[in-house]
Amino acid sequence: MTELCMVKPLKLTLYVLLVCVVSAQAQVMKVVGGHNPWPPYIESDGSGLVNDILHAAFDSQGIELEIQTAPFSRMLILLEERKVDLIAALWWTERRHKTILFSQPYFHNELAVVSHQDSHADFRGAKSLRYKTVAAIRGYAYHELLESIEKVKVIDVHSLQACLEMVYKRRADFAIADVLAFAHEQKKAPELRALIAHLPVLLSWPLHIGVNRAHPQAEEIIERFNLGLAELKKTGRYQQIIAKYSSEGGQQ
Repeated sequence: MTELCMVKPLKLTLYVLLVCVVSAQAQVMKVVGGHNPWPPYIESDGSGLVNDILHAAFDSQGIELEIQTAPFSRMLILLEERKVDLIAALWWTERRHKTILFSQPYFHNELAVVSHQDSHADFRGAKSLRYKTVAAIRGYAYHELLESIEKVKVIDVHSLQACLEMVYKRRADFAIADVLAFAHEQKKAPELRALIAHLPVLLSWPLHIGVNRAHPQAEEIIERFNLGLAELKKTGRYQQIIAKYSSEGGQQ
């Protein structure tokens, strides 16, 4: 009877220790995020609007964040191979949802069709792209929309700057561009002021972080980010970050 009484506390102690060890292993201390350079969201050194929001959200949860940059299509491969923990800026699609766990949205992108102002292009929605040449960033989710448009020719490039240069040099009829990023590129390269963004916008998409569903800490990373994002909005820090970049980009 005495031995039986001793066994039960021992089992309980071992169980508690096991839970503590598992909890310690699951605790996320650092995450590595990736994306292609996409100013002003992500500069070539990883800084920018996305970096500021993600750093602040993870910092509030005691998590260190590192941002790496590479072509977007390459980053998707690194995510699949779990060589990065997350994609720092990602649009939700049904296709991606099968393998990627998404956070709450932390921004909304307004995507416009851009043309040369001298082309006098008549844009009246997605069907206007039929039989046209469109410059697009390789791997971006709007390819799913472009695939649904009859006879559109898509030219894949690695950056928004390259997309806009294709239109400026008249090697493409149109480009797809985030409105804030387009304004940023025009400030950097005055010749791109010869391009115009057509309204209404083609798409308005929420922006998320995304983690490979096979990542052992996927749910914790997403949960901790969501908690941090809520904290930023509660304290007003989120609004300060957005205001900084909206004023720099001239966005209303």
